[in-house]
Amino acid sequence: MPKHFGTDGVRGIAGVELTCELGFRLGRAAGRALGPRTALLARDTRLSGPALEAACAAGLAEAGGDVHLGGVLPSPAVSHLVRLHRFDLGVVVSASHNPPQDNGIKFYNGQGLKISPQDEDRVEEVLDELSPPGRLGMVAPWPAAADRYVAFLREAVPDLDLQGLRIAVDCAYGATAPVAPGLFSAFGATLALLGTEPDGARINATGAAAPGELQAVVREAGADLGIAFDGDGDRALFVDGRGEIVGGDRLMAALAPLLRDWGELSSQEVVFTVLGNMGAERYLTERGFRVVRVPVGDRNVSWAMRAGGSELGGEPSGHIVFARHAPTGDGILTALLTLNALRRAGTDLGSLVASVPLWPQVQEDIPVLDRNGALADPIVRRAIGEAQHMLDGTGRLVVRPSGTQPLIRIFAEGPDEAPLRRAVARIADALDRFRKAF
Repeated sequence: MPKHFGTDGVRGIAGVELTCELGFRLGRAAGRALGPRTALLARDTRLSGPALEAACAAGLAEAGGDVHLGGVLPSPAVSHLVRLHRFDLGVVVSASHNPPQDNGIKFYNGQGLKISPQDEDRVEEVLDELSPPGRLGMVAPWPAAADRYVAFLREAVPDLDLQGLRIAVDCAYGATAPVAPGLFSAFGATLALLGTEPDGARINATGAAAPGELQAVVREAGADLGIAFDGDGDRALFVDGRGEIVGGDRLMAALAPLLRDWGELSSQEVVFTVLGNMGAERYLTERGFRVVRVPVGDRNVSWAMRAGGSELGGEPSGHIVFARHAPTGDGILTALLTLNALRRAGTDLGSLVASVPLWPQVQEDIPVLDRNGALADPIVRRAIGEAQHMLDGTGRLVVRPSGTQPLIRIFAEGPDEAPLRRAVARIADALDRFRKAF
């Protein structure tokens, strides 16, 4: 039986790979394997969302669970609300940063964490099993969901005052659109808005996955900074006042010493993924921190933080976890906590990160039909070895199958950009015969 779960739930082209029938089976299997009495289910703005939401809710109900529908909500809102309001399971219909034609289904446990690979395996094992006759669960709207989420966010920064600050906000036409603009305005900020219409046909056309328009808006509007969310709102990618992107790893490196000095970090450990910049890591180690690296995926970050007692971790893409506030990444929460730190430090974003050096990085994504087969190919394996030799022991090379899209991701980092480009090109050339035509 093929495995459906990737690094962030189940994803695929809606109606082709992720059908309503599969959505129903996933809901029913999650109900049978995990046994939730109550579940909170929400979605992003994709056009396929309502149909998949209905299918998944029906599956959960067939397994006997009561399903509360939160409507359009950021994924992290489900994580918080499950934990705070004692739901047994959280479910989100979203493909995060993927294009509009894709969709996905992901599950959170009662602690607000994405379910473990072991729990995913349990769901897969019963995916084709029918439910025994019994009580059908209830499916009903939960209209309080959005207000409860906003209340949680406001409580995280009760004294935040953004008067006099001009912020460009890009909601990527996704799940943060109904929430973020009003919240930042309520704190006193003047806003330049982009992608704030909930529009599933354009989701991720701008935002964290495509920040170019936000950079232009920041420059044209003379904004102090810009904040871009992705389609489901678990990422926040920042742009400084000059329109330059500030990655999550660099932001964490700059924030960690401040948070420690203010007594808001008790742990000297910060969790990075393998893609975190070595310059940011060295900056942290020089200031007494230990950096732990985990495989790509915000679930890996969250579980490693929980295991090691870390209170700060995340990814360059903008998934950042502030464990004192939440067990998973939340783009709006990340934005509010960062703005609060900037206000408290009396500085701007560009100045905050200026002292954090970055090593050059080169990345390329290769669309392929068979990710695992391509990486197992002897010619590709030999090319990877040759590329590693090109770095001459001074850099890092990561070649991995994407867990969310049909891509091979090539990443190289080191002190000199030229050999990085040669190394990435060598692997890309070897993968040419596996390319998927779009």
